[in-house]
Amino acid sequence: MPTIQMAADPYCQSQHASAPVKDEEVVVGPQGELANVFIYIKNVPGTYPTPSTPVVLDQHGCQYHPHAIMLQVGQPLQIKNSDATLHNIHALPVINSPFNEGQPVQGMVSTKKLDKAEITPFRIKCDVHGWMKAFMAVMPNPFYSVSADNGSFTISGLPPGSYTIVAWHEKYGQQEQPITVAPKESKTVAFTFKG
Repeated sequence: MPTIQMAADPYCQSQHASAPVKDEEVVVGPQGELANVFIYIKNVPGTYPTPSTPVVLDQHGCQYHPHAIMLQVGQPLQIKNSDATLHNIHALPVINSPFNEGQPVQGMVSTKKLDKAEITPFRIKCDVHGWMKAFMAVMPNPFYSVSADNGSFTISGLPPGSYTIVAWHEKYGQQEQPITVAPKESKTVAFTFKG
């Protein structure tokens, strides 16, 4: 991953004096495990309650945390500026309404709700700091996950049935696999992306 040059904003550069910051487009573990992959189950029938617990997108060290964000339709999204510099959150959804909001003060928090499913992840950027980016997906049900630094993910509580499981990565694209789950059954699924 290339090193991010933050010299244009001395505050941002000062937050990473001990180690350079790497671009998060491809985050790979020691055995080739891929982080930040969006994993979800396609076309699950039924309706599911919207979580009231907000998903937090933090602007910290002049980067978005987390880099890959999934939430459910109508679930609160809290956007927080933990930095003592101006940021803005410029979301570029295709189905939901885009928004572009400045946060000039450290500690500012804005809350948004996205009211339509948008399972293809869309980009979020900061117009002040061109290196800042994240991706977000808005799901119609709770059967989704983002792969961790070790490449693992868990989707719990899926009703028995036959489904399609999807893995999407911002650089390596999308893959799908069929999966059938019996009552009280656990399944292991693996995806391999080629660089």
